[in-house]
Amino acid sequence: MPIHLVTLLLLAIALPAHAQNHVDECRVARLAAKPAARDAAGRLGAPPSSLTLAEIEHTAACMAAALDRSFAAVGDAAIRRVRAWAPMSTSYKASEHGTFLRVYANPQAAASYARYEEGPRMPQGAMVIKRSFRVEADGRARPHRIYIMEKMGSGYEPGINDWRFAAYEPNGALVGETGGRDNSRVRFCAECHAAAREQDFLIFVLPKFRITSVGQ
Repeated sequence: MPIHLVTLLLLAIALPAHAQNHVDECRVARLAAKPAARDAAGRLGAPPSSLTLAEIEHTAACMAAALDRSFAAVGDAAIRRVRAWAPMSTSYKASEHGTFLRVYANPQAAASYARYEEGPRMPQGAMVIKRSFRVEADGRARPHRIYIMEKMGSGYEPGINDWRFAAYEPNGALVGETGGRDNSRVRFCAECHAAAREQDFLIFVLPKFRITSVGQ
């Protein structure tokens, strides 16, 4: 059975009209007005469940500049070029990370990724990135971690198909990386993705949110 990211049913409202592309001004009006109304969310395994698609899209648009700044802060030049990569999900979606994220793939990965469960094993150099933001209980939106999968050379980590998992904070600081600094802090990434071993460790969004043609 295909492995999917958790996708939840959500309820509706929009951001305030005055919201601008500055992170401190990005708020979900309903949650700002009544924070206690929001369910417990933000924990690993408990995705946000109280935002509608309209709220998510408004928040993502408001957060665009702040999210771009977080990529610019990462030292890896390949990651800084992510805006030129192909998006592989139609929009930001609630995830098991307790955040809202969107998936991108570099040119070496995009065509194979777009075949999803039918795709071949990724080639060396393939990179998949999840860019994400978090919405707090009071409605404030903040950039969240950047999650990376990079296919390394044969023999790098045979037990996980030679993937390098890495995560960066919004300020560009490395959280950890497979086989490198603070490896233990990203070990859970490989452990989670091991459920999709037959799909080359790739976990996909539900079919209705997929982009199946590169450049779509």
